[in-house]
Amino acid sequence: MKTFSAIAMLAGALCSNAAMAHIVVKQSVPNQGARLTASPPEANIVFSEKVEKMFSSATLNTGAGAAVPGAKSSIDAANGALLRMPLPALKPGAYVIKWTAVGRDGHRRSGDIRFSVL
Repeated sequence: MKTFSAIAMLAGALCSNAAMAHIVVKQSVPNQGARLTASPPEANIVFSEKVEKMFSSATLNTGAGAAVPGAKSSIDAANGALLRMPLPALKPGAYVIKWTAVGRDGHRRSGDIRFSVL
């Protein structure tokens, strides 16, 4: 009986940890630290799970912190884990994509992706 109880407790702990996992970035284009020779037409961020459309977005700023006009993000209609952001033509310099996303656990996560155009 002790063995069954120990197994049940371990299984419960493992399941609760998986259920409480926060959303993370699995992939981005451009990727973190990219040094691009040309302005990318679009930025994409793939999260570890579907995100809440109403509470998930991204902005593009210069390395100095100024907002870049014309960059508006949206969640892909066919893939709820993909955030897309068409980009205007970017001049050479440093850029930061600042993202905020809310996953199924309801927790808001945020981060940034830094890249440069040479």
